[in-house]
Amino acid sequence: MKNSGKLIMLFTAFTVLIFLYSCNKNEDVSKNKIAITSTDDYLKIADAFSLAAEEEITTDDESLKSASLSSCLTVTIHENENGEFWPRSWTLDYGTENCECFLGNMKRGMIHVNLSDWWRNEGSERQITFEDFYMNDNKMEGFKTILNTGLNDAGNLTFLKKVADAKLTNPDGLVMTWECEKTSEQIEGGETLLFADDVWSVTGSGSGVNLDGNSYTMEITSALIYKNGCFYPLSGTIEIKTDGENSQTINYGEGECDKLITVTTDGVTETVEL
Repeated sequence: MKNSGKLIMLFTAFTVLIFLYSCNKNEDVSKNKIAITSTDDYLKIADAFSLAAEEEITTDDESLKSASLSSCLTVTIHENENGEFWPRSWTLDYGTENCECFLGNMKRGMIHVNLSDWWRNEGSERQITFEDFYMNDNKMEGFKTILNTGLNDAGNLTFLKKVADAKLTNPDGLVMTWECEKTSEQIEGGETLLFADDVWSVTGSGSGVNLDGNSYTMEITSALIYKNGCFYPLSGTIEIKTDGENSQTINYGEGECDKLITVTTDGVTETVEL
């Protein structure tokens, strides 16, 4: 009986050791797991839902603002049954095959836009939705609103832009989600109806779940400054925080119209071309 008791104790101890080794091994594998989500992925999802070209196209008067339309984009304006001019609605149809657009972005599918009133009138709201829409083979889903919040204390035109229930699904089926709330202030060019002289200051933040399944936030810590003719911000900083990872700071520079940014992670800074 004594020998049987010792055997049971030895077997129990051996089982515990195996269990502990297994746990430690799993922890080491988890720690060494390589993240799928890159800095570029965070910037891409924010840029994808900016929809600057689609905003420019869907104005009520082509003589006020112009847009470069690709040969494979069909824009349909839907007339109101009651004959009233407002609200206005558009369907932007990029076709069923990839259509090369600005900066080489490939688009297909449809975007639906509704605008309640002239975009410069306080209280006007633009709503944007997607129908089987892809950008660079990433499926885009979600809902965006742009509300004209009138003139601020400085006399500048402002807009509140929100993205809700948004997600990008890449060709491998991996999903990244996004929602945000930003304020855009027109700091130059408000005296004219031309895009050419517009300069915008953008603040705000967003959040979502990345390709690895981890929650993240993106906060504009210094206002992003956009100038017409420059696709990327001239200046400003963004801080990206992801659960279980070191934070990253994106710096767009000091006013140059270029594709260069710096990315700082854990005290190490590198220059990246977008």
